[in-house]
Amino acid sequence: MSILKKTLFIIVIIVTSQFSICAQNNTDFFVDSTQHLSLSFDANYTYGSSVMNGEFLNKFIFGGKIEREHKDQAYKKLSDNNRLGGDLNYRLNVDIPLDSIFGKKNISFRVGLEILEHMDGEFSSDLFKFTFDGNKQFAGESIGIGGTNYNYYKYQQLNLGFINHKYFDEKLLKEGVVFSLIMAQEHRAITVSEGSIFTEELGREIDVDLNYLYNASDTANKGIGAFNGFGVSTDLFTEFFLKNGDKIYLGVEDLGFIYWNRNSLEVKTDSSFHFEGIVVDNIFDLNDSLLSNISQDSIINSISTSNEEGDYSIALPTAVNINYTKVLNEKWKINIGVYHKILSNYFPLISTNYYYYFNKKFVAKVHISYGGYGKLNTGLAFAKSVANYFDIFIGTNNIESFIVPNSSYSSSGFVGLKAYF
Repeated sequence: MSILKKTLFIIVIIVTSQFSICAQNNTDFFVDSTQHLSLSFDANYTYGSSVMNGEFLNKFIFGGKIEREHKDQAYKKLSDNNRLGGDLNYRLNVDIPLDSIFGKKNISFRVGLEILEHMDGEFSSDLFKFTFDGNKQFAGESIGIGGTNYNYYKYQQLNLGFINHKYFDEKLLKEGVVFSLIMAQEHRAITVSEGSIFTEELGREIDVDLNYLYNASDTANKGIGAFNGFGVSTDLFTEFFLKNGDKIYLGVEDLGFIYWNRNSLEVKTDSSFHFEGIVVDNIFDLNDSLLSNISQDSIINSISTSNEEGDYSIALPTAVNINYTKVLNEKWKINIGVYHKILSNYFPLISTNYYYYFNKKFVAKVHISYGGYGKLNTGLAFAKSVANYFDIFIGTNNIESFIVPNSSYSSSGFVGLKAYF
């Protein structure tokens, strides 16, 4: 039974424990009043689950013993929509005004580099319980594992775009388009459209019905320099003021696709499997051939009905970002917004941010939101402007994950630096 448990764990949540994991962060701390030559760098991460709290998640991802109380608490949160996911992002951008080069006033050219890593998944309640507590609890029953999917990818991209600066009553607005050329590094995805597991009442036999599709990039070519495909994406955004001076931001991010080359793998199955265990004559004399045959590849191959190499394409999880900002006075600013990632098992994130300016060069932000891959999020961030040449910021949208991890369902952090010339 332990082998079957390991089999399904590998099939459905393949390498989940390896993912590094970025939700939308509002980092509009200081308002630009004029166009600049600027260089910016930021790094951010986020990961979360609608079921597993922070302590459970950290042990699941980074290793550690998951206690009985963590499992019982997670079981109470199971529903028809169980999800987990996250992102890791590093970004470097340079904005170059074009007035001195091409005489184009108010237009800047943006060039940048970005490293992105993403994973998301959805799983059935029965599969979750099976994974963490085995099938003894389901003796004499058939459980459903359909409706499960998992998606992981990592890539690097070159960003090229144009930013238009508009002035409204001595205030600066921006709109732009950024095109990205993608060097695809790694991808794994599985979709279990239908599936069930039946455990004989005394545990002597197990029957599995599976209908699934598994795709993976070239498994022999990994690492930061791996080139397993290519793609393109586009970011579009605009800002405008209302008559009362309040600002609206509209943005679309990562609208594009990735093509994975012909060395990629596609595994399919739509079959039933009967399992009666493995006979071991002497537990103290396990032969090497038995152990060597139990591997991720051998398990996948043994239950597949089609195993082929070939190219395929995926659509990127496109994000939609809408924000409304109101300046209350010299000390306070408030922001509310909605952020949603399509095709990524993401629950729309509704957020509000409160900014307090101690002075013109130092600001604190309090964040409250609900959604994403977790549930309720509360955050705190600080930003400092140094001599009008540097802006630095650091923060998290999940401060509760560091204080009371048993009551949080997400973790995140971000840091950034922007230099003006």
